[in-house]
Amino acid sequence: MTARRVAVAGMLTVAALAWVVPAQAAPDRRVALVIGNSAYTAVPRLANPQRDATAISASLKRLGFEVVEGYDLKMDEMTGIVREFAQKLDGAKAGIVYYAGHGIAVGDENYLIPVDATLKSEADLDFRAVNVQLILRQMQRDERVNILILDACRDNPFATQLAARSRSVARGLTAIETQSASGILIAFATDPRSTALDGEKDGNSPFTAALLKHIETPEVSITTVMDRVRADVWESTNKKQKPWTNSSIIGEFKLNPTLKLAAVDPSVTIKAIDGAVQTPAAPAPMGLDRAQMDIRMWETAERGNTPGDYKAYLDAFPTGQFAAFAKNRLARPEPVDVAALPGAAGAAALGAGAAAAAASALPSSRETGQAIADEAMKTEVGNAQTEAALKLSTKDRRELQRRLSLSGFKPGKASATFGPSQRSAIKEWQSTRGLEATGFLAAMQLKALRAQTEPAYQRALAEEAKSVARTRTTATDPVGQGSARGVARDGERGLEYERDPVIRRDLERERAGRGNSNGDAAGAAILGTIVGGAIGGVLGGGFRR
Repeated sequence: MTARRVAVAGMLTVAALAWVVPAQAAPDRRVALVIGNSAYTAVPRLANPQRDATAISASLKRLGFEVVEGYDLKMDEMTGIVREFAQKLDGAKAGIVYYAGHGIAVGDENYLIPVDATLKSEADLDFRAVNVQLILRQMQRDERVNILILDACRDNPFATQLAARSRSVARGLTAIETQSASGILIAFATDPRSTALDGEKDGNSPFTAALLKHIETPEVSITTVMDRVRADVWESTNKKQKPWTNSSIIGEFKLNPTLKLAAVDPSVTIKAIDGAVQTPAAPAPMGLDRAQMDIRMWETAERGNTPGDYKAYLDAFPTGQFAAFAKNRLARPEPVDVAALPGAAGAAALGAGAAAAAASALPSSRETGQAIADEAMKTEVGNAQTEAALKLSTKDRRELQRRLSLSGFKPGKASATFGPSQRSAIKEWQSTRGLEATGFLAAMQLKALRAQTEPAYQRALAEEAKSVARTRTTATDPVGQGSARGVARDGERGLEYERDPVIRRDLERERAGRGNSNGDAAGAAILGTIVGGAIGGVLGGGFRR
């Protein structure tokens, strides 16, 4: 390992230690319950709650919450997950509940509806839905900051069904008072007694989209977050939906607070990948929130661009913003030295013209040698226009299909154009890189695809070159002459190897053990075996090197 790599690994570990050794005590435990119900059986399916809840869960995990999560839950599963959440709340200093799905208000009570609910009367709510007060009671058993967020005010067919039988059924949810208890914030996706929008299909609801935008903002109180969410939703829905909050939190509660980091003791010795190195002291205490530390460590890992760097990042941030990219980098094959491949000599036999043509179809060493910035690629969505701008020739398209196939994707039969099967393979590749799966390539995606598939593609080219060289040798050799020359060469090699004392002793022992009548034949056989093995060993050793 080079000194540079050891230094970078040390820097990464220092950063990790700075994160896990805060100036004060370890951060207080914070627990969250996240539920997303979409697949209702008695009423039409909702498009976005499960997607909304999954995104919120990921965001809360990045903020350091222990998350209890469930999706498309039946009645017994919902009560079970509330019980699990209540158990984990013990000793926690903050609790958050986020629910997306159908909710209903009857009188002054709000209910969250599981996916298997069938409500024929108001009485069914006590047995087939979860009363919000049940959840609030679990949260308020101890002194802590409690936040309840309900994106459950959607247009509700359950309410329509019950309204015919009960005058107390209302649109939307009923306001929940917080004055009787301190340290609680209630947030609805829209005003009480109003209906919220579910949002576009394959997207997020307007409320959750705004919440995701602001929830991880550093050094901002939860009340400010909700103020910003309200403003965004009001504008994005053309003033049709206005989120509602009610809070009795005293002071400021920040979802993403700044943590003070302590300097690392300079006497600490960190074990590097290939030995122990003395680490320098970290800078003086400084304020960095977890998201900023995540970005700093990722940038350091990218600059080093070695497996050790990415492993150090994952050790510090196993669920960080760039964890998926770090795992992709670790899974990526090491660059291949093409000159050392078995077919390199065969490639030379193709001639300078063919080699130049093959090289021109490949990306430059600059493209293959540098890591592609996955985050930058996300800003570049592939479409028909971006792919047209690449001006791909028929040769380029066939090359890209070959690369996809060699990397385990299935573009189908090679074609001069990109049809449905090729588009499907491109989509699959885009999904593995965390990109929007459009099936069309953009400039940075093209570079990334070539860089990722380069090792496998070079091996395939080398094997082809080797095969072509063998074919040409056979075609230019007159019948019989090659065989005669081969026999003569074998005879010369046999005499040469027979001069070796060890080989000669083995031959004499073999001949002595057999009769004179077949001694010559046996000697020739053993000589052929030894010679063939020796030649194979020499050639094989050369290939392995």
